[in-house]
Amino acid sequence: MTSTHHGSNLTGDSIEHNVHPDRVAVMIRDNLPELQSILYSFHSKATGRSWMLTTAFQTPLPTARRPRVYMLGLPLMRAESCDYISAIPRQHVTWLSVTGSGSFVTLNMLKQRLVQTHSLETLHLRNFSERCFEFSGNERLPPLHELVLENYDWQLSREETVNHWDFARLKVLMLFSVKHLEALLRIISQVPHALETMVFDMKWSSDIIPILQALCECSRLHTVVVRLPLKLPTTNMDLLQQLQIPVKDAHDNLAYKLAAGIISYLLRNKVGDKSWQDVYVLFGEWKMWDNAGVHPGYYFKYIGPANGDGIHIQNLNLFNMEALLETMARMASANEEGATTLDDARKKKARQNQPAGQNDDDHGVDFYQEMYGLRYALASKPLDRISLSF
Repeated sequence: MTSTHHGSNLTGDSIEHNVHPDRVAVMIRDNLPELQSILYSFHSKATGRSWMLTTAFQTPLPTARRPRVYMLGLPLMRAESCDYISAIPRQHVTWLSVTGSGSFVTLNMLKQRLVQTHSLETLHLRNFSERCFEFSGNERLPPLHELVLENYDWQLSREETVNHWDFARLKVLMLFSVKHLEALLRIISQVPHALETMVFDMKWSSDIIPILQALCECSRLHTVVVRLPLKLPTTNMDLLQQLQIPVKDAHDNLAYKLAAGIISYLLRNKVGDKSWQDVYVLFGEWKMWDNAGVHPGYYFKYIGPANGDGIHIQNLNLFNMEALLETMARMASANEEGATTLDDARKKKARQNQPAGQNDDDHGVDFYQEMYGLRYALASKPLDRISLSF
């Protein structure tokens, strides 16, 4: 590995294919006592080759400071998934992203590992195929600051949630295609939490109003990003009436009226002492390239408090990526460590130079990847960190 080391900042330029991650990790552990954070990425963008997590950080570290470990993309759908899970450094990992639904055995093993990982602050469960953790006895996850669920099925009652999850410090919640969304939001509104920012998507259905009601009951919540389907519900008369949208005018700029109706509903029904700071309503796919005109969509933002002159809503017509990224960058709490890589920067630059409508992913650029790739590029500090990609 060729690297440049300045003070407590280490940047790796390249890693030989025949160098085992254990050797690199042991070198870091024994020779960089001032290192404060390490980021593991489990899949090489360059070679497509996966690698096994080292066990070098399982034992107490001979360092002056205990490093914060970030683990991105830990796979659950591989034959050796149990080995990946058992290698999670329980005393050091603070940021964990898991991909894949896995089997009942791997999910149960992951849950048991997380219960023992008291340093964990951020947990992302991606592509869970509508699976969920099943708890028993006094199993309880550590208090999280940020939780992201994708294709997750929330099956727990309020009592079960209180017994097995700890939302007391939760500030950021992101929900992508989560089943029983209304039930989850209702539970969160009834249990102790510190929720300030929420990002979620939902379908046009009779559940929209109950979901918004549950959202309004989260008294400390002040920033919301909600994504709705691009196809507008022109025939859903009950929904239009509940949002106080005249049916006879529904065909006239319906997206604007729906956004205004949803934002107005949130403003009318918000409880608690705090008012909304940011409310975003997006129509269409979770894609960050609508500003190029490839996917015509709508983006609305509530600006400022309601006053005698009415509600001020900004309609940008085309998706404004920078404005949303600014909000996402603010989501990082003062104690949260960001992390980025040179590979991320090169990837971002390459995309910016591509013609409109093209990207390096045949399935498109999903919202989750762009949100976190660019969010941490904006929020991270170039000190005391290392990113390894094998």
